[in-house]
Amino acid sequence: MKLYNNTPVSVEYTISSSTSDNCGNIDPGQTADEPYFDNMQGVTVDFSPNSGGPFNITIPETNTGMTVTVGIYFE
Repeated sequence: MKLYNNTPVSVEYTISSSTSDNCGNIDPGQTADEPYFDNMQGVTVDFSPNSGGPFNITIPETNTGMTVTVGIYFE
């Protein structure tokens, strides 16, 4: 399983199943690969900013129709 961090901050993650768990950090725009969890059911992944607390993003200037997307993806 690959975990993508598409946020502007580093994140900590914990991945677990009924038989194993692991944790790590993912820098902005980077990927963590957890192949042990491929083809499993009931896998849980938790993410949090390395700074703790909620994800906070400052938008220095906005425009009409502007879209802000924050995402963490897995495949």
